[in-house]
Amino acid sequence: MTDFLQGQVILAPLTKGGNLPFRRLCVELGCGVTMGEMALAHKLLKGGRSESALLRRHELEPVFGAQIAGRKPEQLAAAAVLAQERGASFVDLNLGCPIDLFCRQGIGAALMQKPGRVARLVQAMVEAVEIPVTVKIRLGFEDGKPRYREVAEAVQEAGAAAVTLHGRSRKQRYRRAADWEAVAELVQALRIPVIGNGDLLTWRDVDRRWKGSA
Repeated sequence: MTDFLQGQVILAPLTKGGNLPFRRLCVELGCGVTMGEMALAHKLLKGGRSESALLRRHELEPVFGAQIAGRKPEQLAAAAVLAQERGASFVDLNLGCPIDLFCRQGIGAALMQKPGRVARLVQAMVEAVEIPVTVKIRLGFEDGKPRYREVAEAVQEAGAAAVTLHGRSRKQRYRRAADWEAVAELVQALRIPVIGNGDLLTWRDVDRRWKGSA
């Protein structure tokens, strides 16, 4: 189910940046897998135009992933169905958003503290759709308290098709360099594909990571 990810440089889901015109430009420059901006499950189910627009896929996008955030299994399952109906190739559960507003609501990176709940969310999404369900995580919520392996193993058992690891904790936000050693560790620990995320700003950064150098 994840053959489309193999050997690809995947566009990260960039809130307020990864809109459709930007993604079209990325495709023209050779990007094979694009990701939409984070959409909130409960707003998608209300049918709001601005939130629904985040699921829009352009015909030129060869592989498009819709990223959804939420904390209720039934809402995430229904939102995943909407993404599938709109033509998404896969749907991604966001456990990486560090913004205070969302973390206070118990979504995004706040869920890194609750592996069991995360597993139930993923299972609900997997059972609701035919397209692959992937999950984006961080190292953990607090510095010095890594939870990424525990959470990744939980979502793997729940049926996730792949995991993206952003190599920072929620508390670090974007202030420190991403920990790619943690990414390498997770690759060895899981059966499903692991996508590394963090500090890939130029083609040189990507090339260096492909070669496994610092």
